[in-house]
Amino acid sequence: MSIFELEIGWAETAKAWSHLRWELLTCDEVCGVFHTARHDVLAVLFSGDRDRFHAWARSLARPATSKGALQ
Repeated sequence: MSIFELEIGWAETAKAWSHLRWELLTCDEVCGVFHTARHDVLAVLFSGDRDRFHAWARSLARPATSKGALQ
């Protein structure tokens, strides 16, 4: 496991925060989430490798827009 910084500055609305919370709770590779000194960054304990974390983190900033997906 590794700790990565997750930039969350994009989560400014209640809908975006809800999406972020849901994704953090449902990702099997997220083992823990911690606040940092910066309000726009979370520390994430992640069981996957660096490339997998970055791919997952990029997908967070683009919430699904298909019908029934977190709307």
